[in-house]
Amino acid sequence: MKTEKTKVIVISVGDAQYPQDKLGAAIDSVRKAVRSIPLAEVVYEGSIMEDVSADKVANDVKDLVFDAIIVNYVSWHITPYVMRTLINYKDKPVLVWGIGGYYDESGKLYAPAATAGTTAIIPALKEMGFKWMLVNEKPGEERRVADVERFIRVAGAVKAVRKSRIGLFGYADMGLYSCAYNKTLAYSKLGVDIEDYNELDTPVKMASFPDDLVKKTMKEILAESKQFNEIPEKTLEQVTRLYLMMKEKRDDRHLDAVSIKCVYGVTQLGFNPCLAQTLLADKDTAVICECDAYGMLTGIIMQSVTGKQSGFVEHYEVFDDSVLVGVCGFIPRDFIEGDFTIRAANLGEFNYGISNVSKMKTGEVTYARLYETNGEYKLFLNKGEALPNPKWTEAGWCEPTPDFPSVLLKPGMDMQHYQETVPGQHIIIVYGDYVKDLELFCRFMGIEVVR
Repeated sequence: MKTEKTKVIVISVGDAQYPQDKLGAAIDSVRKAVRSIPLAEVVYEGSIMEDVSADKVANDVKDLVFDAIIVNYVSWHITPYVMRTLINYKDKPVLVWGIGGYYDESGKLYAPAATAGTTAIIPALKEMGFKWMLVNEKPGEERRVADVERFIRVAGAVKAVRKSRIGLFGYADMGLYSCAYNKTLAYSKLGVDIEDYNELDTPVKMASFPDDLVKKTMKEILAESKQFNEIPEKTLEQVTRLYLMMKEKRDDRHLDAVSIKCVYGVTQLGFNPCLAQTLLADKDTAVICECDAYGMLTGIIMQSVTGKQSGFVEHYEVFDDSVLVGVCGFIPRDFIEGDFTIRAANLGEFNYGISNVSKMKTGEVTYARLYETNGEYKLFLNKGEALPNPKWTEAGWCEPTPDFPSVLLKPGMDMQHYQETVPGQHIIIVYGDYVKDLELFCRFMGIEVVR
């Protein structure tokens, strides 16, 4: 999900009976504010004050390509005028931005009544099925650029998600219901195409990379990581070839998210994909394990909205006010506190892999998971706190057992409610508080938020 600018049109609306010099000054300040937002690309600026200018603006924008609309109220406005333009763009996010009045030297407030205009149009937008956001400024208040920037960022995320593509090497690892997906719904509702690839091609493609490229990449991996124990060269070569195979597929198919079948997939070849996935994950690529398609969709959404790396964690143990969450050997490098540390570790009789055992960051997190119910998407969403994990291990790993990346998640809700509501064994997290941003995204996309 490489960041692209959001193409916006800015339509300032008011009424001819109000002082045009005052309204003009407000319009100028609004246009300057929008142009100052790095993610915004303004492709049109126009004003509607009466019937004639309403027709002009509608005609001006009809052939333009844009992603979002800002309707800036500088005074009361007759709603049907601006609706002549808006009615053709129900698929575009609309920001309704009301500008407050002004004071004279005596402190007297002059009210052009922009709030009358904004409160007149919002019910119409609701009734007609628009995707909207409202910002109403107080009299004399400086432009609320941060709120407008949020709108532009989330509108850009809508565009990014709608053109995204997921690549899965396999389907629903272990036959897990929570990893299954409705391909048609993903494309029709979100615009995300999900591709799946023949698992039998994996070892064939891994073997096709030239030895000099593999050796060079192996040296780079060892140079950028700290080794906890001796890393078997043969295992590192297998993981490196898997990484090169997945990276080539990602680049060739322009994938925004990628996952591979692990337990019933790669580990049957004698190693796990943890290190390969660590190397793949970055701000432009959401990565998760076990062919978890809805986890992938959640990752794409969260990275597009926040501009940050997302990562998945799995539930291990529940406590009175927290849950132990972590991953068995894979976190994105952006999630690492301290050294990027790897170690050889094995689970059972055949999985001799390389695990990322780096320490996981703590702090405020936003967590979410998209899921389907009755043919509709919902987003389980909240913010919580990631605390240091206790000393623990997942049963079954050979001694000395590896310390997996993990945290204690305080989910910001009653633990019983959390357990009964969370829609799967994986949740996706980003560091920081982005609940409002994700709620706005869901409003634009028609997705119900479950808190």
